[in-house]
Amino acid sequence: MKEHKPSLPHTDVLSEYTLFLDRDGVLNLPIVDDYARKADDLVLVEDIVQSMSSLIGLFKRVVLVTNQQGVGRELMSERDLEDVHLKLYLALKSQGIAWFDAAFFAPYLKTEDHAWRKPSNGMLLMAKEYFNDIDFSKAIMVGDSPGDMKLADTVGLLKVRIENPQFSFDNQDFTFPTLASFVSHLLKD
Repeated sequence: MKEHKPSLPHTDVLSEYTLFLDRDGVLNLPIVDDYARKADDLVLVEDIVQSMSSLIGLFKRVVLVTNQQGVGRELMSERDLEDVHLKLYLALKSQGIAWFDAAFFAPYLKTEDHAWRKPSNGMLLMAKEYFNDIDFSKAIMVGDSPGDMKLADTVGLLKVRIENPQFSFDNQDFTFPTLASFVSHLLKD
């Protein structure tokens, strides 16, 4: 029996879909073995503002879901994290682009095995509770790590991997070098 390969939805139905986005390695350049502890540490990936403008216009919902263990390790405070996210918010706002429909973060340590920390699906379930119109069968997870893909598997999301040389895995449905290339692929349909 031939295995069915999933396909990305056509642009004319994306307005029915929710897009879940990881932050580090997708929206900003990852810092190997460290965290964006303050706003100055956050370096946005090239073309992120244009990419977000397109994605927010295409999808019904765009939700940020990000592990932020640096808070749990007390390397940064929640206020520091707010400042980091404020930098991203201001970059979008300066171009007239809306913020995410929601942004969730898990400050918990890997060792805590907390329901919110990816690959557990607490952030997805909270988003679904917050927006009762989220249908996981019409949702996509975009991330750069094995945990992002495992998270997507917990509720059956389409899995889009953004390449990051720090990670070696192969359980994604689609792979793109950058978020901008993912957006270009969606728009070419």
